[in-house]
Amino acid sequence: MSIQKKGIQISMAAAGRLLVGFVLFYAIIAAGFSIVFLRKIENDARYTQEQQLPLVLSQNRNAIKVERLASLARSIYLAKDRELERQLQLQTHVLAQSFTLDENDELAKGVQDVGAHVKKIVAIREQIRRMDAGSGIGPDPAIRAELEKQALETYQNAMRTTDKLSQAIISDAAVLAYGMSGDIQRTAKMIQIAWVIILTLPVVTAVGAIYVVARHIISPINSAIEGLQSIDRHEKRAFKLRRPLFRELSTIYEAIEAYGRVSSDLLRTNSILQALSEEDGLTTLANRRSFEKRLGDEFTNALQRGTDLAILMVDLDHFKSINDQYGHQMGDTCLKMTANVLRSVCADRECHAARYGGEEFSIVFPDCDLDNAIIEAEKIRLSLSSLIIKTSYDKVVRITASVGVATIKSAKFETSAQLLENADRALYLAKHSGRNIVKSLPSSGRTDLKSITA
Repeated sequence: MSIQKKGIQISMAAAGRLLVGFVLFYAIIAAGFSIVFLRKIENDARYTQEQQLPLVLSQNRNAIKVERLASLARSIYLAKDRELERQLQLQTHVLAQSFTLDENDELAKGVQDVGAHVKKIVAIREQIRRMDAGSGIGPDPAIRAELEKQALETYQNAMRTTDKLSQAIISDAAVLAYGMSGDIQRTAKMIQIAWVIILTLPVVTAVGAIYVVARHIISPINSAIEGLQSIDRHEKRAFKLRRPLFRELSTIYEAIEAYGRVSSDLLRTNSILQALSEEDGLTTLANRRSFEKRLGDEFTNALQRGTDLAILMVDLDHFKSINDQYGHQMGDTCLKMTANVLRSVCADRECHAARYGGEEFSIVFPDCDLDNAIIEAEKIRLSLSSLIIKTSYDKVVRITASVGVATIKSAKFETSAQLLENADRALYLAKHSGRNIVKSLPSSGRTDLKSITA
């Protein structure tokens, strides 16, 4: 396992302080914007209340007064009584004077024009009355008709003027109302945009924080856990850990990497020790401890599957005389050569060879009956007897071996130890039968062993 060394690193404490600082800074900015917008709303409301609403009310009053002015002009035109006309004319004059207080020159001029039209109507009517009150001869119809026509035209001009004033007032009121609504809309739009930003930024920040936590905290932690599990499973594959953003996690990664190296070293050491504990140092075959464990496993498997299992016990003949005549080094050479022969047998078919002790070897053949086991034993015996081993003085050493064979189905065995004992007694029988021979006990079973002295 290795850690990539590239990338910028910061501490989680520094990241926490940056996050807290950002939150405080954002809260101050959001509060500042909120205060500014609230003050703008307050100022706009005050301006509307103090400036624009009075204008709206004034326009409304002017519209009512213009409507009243038109009504008075209509009443004066329709009136036939001199006293009523004067009263109405006086009301018109008073109403016209009230428009001068609004400081609206166009409106005041229009009202003055209406007043002039009203005054003209009253004068025409007065002229008609004087004509009617003159001599007993009635007024000239043509002149009277012309005066009535002038009164009508003057009345119509007054009505058109009042209509124009009403339209102007309505237009001014609409412009004022549109301006007020536009100000409100602009303020509302600014507030909407500001609050969208204020509300969106925390969401974006939260998403960013979740991403950072997921990628740079949770993912490295999961990788660290996977690395530890890989170490615990003793996996040999290279496990690369991406260097974390935060120094604290990097420290953990470095500790895991060191732990992985120590664990790998311990695993190799244990493998070596395990091999040494189960391997014969001289021949590199399995030792007696490993052989007996393997024999027990194969014995159990054979019983479960209902197959046969053969075991061969091989003992070199007159090995003590070889040591005494040629020395222990030559004896070791003979043992190594014997191990090579057994190893070559296991290369051709499934079997397990071991040095059982001294000059004695053993082989387990799974799924092998007695006849095939005897054939394999003969091959081993012939291979050993055909070996030519030379000493340092060019003398030739010949070795032979006695072999005892036993199988599960050749008799009734309850344990692997009983099967091993049967093969060992068969080897003893071969030794007492002249050596360099393969022997198995009679198929009648272990009871036949009583006649053989151990």
